[in-house]
Amino acid sequence: MLKLRKPDLKILARINISLLTPALMFSKISGSLDRDTLFRLWLVPVLYGLLGYAGYLWVQYAGRRIKLPDGYKRLCGIAVFFSNVNTIMVPIVQTIAASPTAEYLLRDDDDTPEELANRCIAYGMLVSIINNLLRWSVGVALMLPEQHGPMEEMPGTLSPIPMRASPGRESEQSSLSDYSDEQLEVGMLSLRPAHGVVATAANACVRIWARIQPCMTPPLVAVITAVLVVLVPAVQDMLLAEGTYAFTLWKAIDTCGEACIPLTLLALGGQLYVMEDRDAEFETSSSTDVSKRTQEHGIMLVMMGRFLVVPTLMCLSLFIVHMLFPMLMPLLQQDPVLFLTLALVSATPPAVNLLTMSQKMGLYENESARILTYCYIMGIFVLSVEVSVFLWLTSLL
Repeated sequence: MLKLRKPDLKILARINISLLTPALMFSKISGSLDRDTLFRLWLVPVLYGLLGYAGYLWVQYAGRRIKLPDGYKRLCGIAVFFSNVNTIMVPIVQTIAASPTAEYLLRDDDDTPEELANRCIAYGMLVSIINNLLRWSVGVALMLPEQHGPMEEMPGTLSPIPMRASPGRESEQSSLSDYSDEQLEVGMLSLRPAHGVVATAANACVRIWARIQPCMTPPLVAVITAVLVVLVPAVQDMLLAEGTYAFTLWKAIDTCGEACIPLTLLALGGQLYVMEDRDAEFETSSSTDVSKRTQEHGIMLVMMGRFLVVPTLMCLSLFIVHMLFPMLMPLLQQDPVLFLTLALVSATPPAVNLLTMSQKMGLYENESARILTYCYIMGIFVLSVEVSVFLWLTSLL
């Protein structure tokens, strides 16, 4: 039997983040979304980002009250912020669309269940854009441990470099004595501001890059590239035109991305095995020390956030937009499946990539595996109830 150890899981995570996840993000976004939909539903990613951040803040507040460790509290907040967008929501909507009792979800008499499912995928891609942009930038930055490196100690100005006088320079030094003290003081005052501005600007640029550089992950670059492709229809049409070299390249990227989710699930199973393997107890010990009881409290917070807090906020926000500001999202009145899609996305378990991020950084691997395992098991029962509630709310629109 194949036994995956912690170094093996870290290699799988590196392959997943560096190759498979970027391929999946680029192919799905560039192949399922168009510019018109992106412009008409600009409020969808904005709303998802704001409500996800509200869920993150709720976890930070509640975690502080129950005294969760700071690092583990951030991990729970990331789990609530970023949901599983595609692998759960799309099959649920496809199953609902095939049901004869879901006729009220059709946009008009000419609409079909296949077109309904395709629109669901397109709406999900809008959420996927902001989800992955924030997950692989802000999420990565939040998961990093707090460090106080030498960059924080850099002075605002550069210190002068001491120079040793040589005999050949005595004449030059003696000539300097001809200047009066006032002339030397004026010269130093004229040089210091320029020198200080250059040094301050250089330090600011280095500090900004030091903060941005950890966030520039391959998945983030892939999402940005895919959005740029969607914004230029000529490039998108060239990539998706069958029988061309560009389509062959795009299809190869799409095929490569299909291995992302299976590899992530393989890594999850491997992490669960390593976590329970008594022989690997010393190997799996890390710098994080979160007790089992503390983990149980964190898992309960994540479940409440993902299955109760964020879905409630999403449904309330969509009803407010529908009743008071319909001009901001006209499709919310025209297409019932839009409400259902956004409600489902807000109630799905955390993204499985949470474990990939943890394995890549070597932080909270076991804790991430436990969060995902319990949330997905509980999600089987919770989503069964919530889907019925969302269908009822959709019928009220």
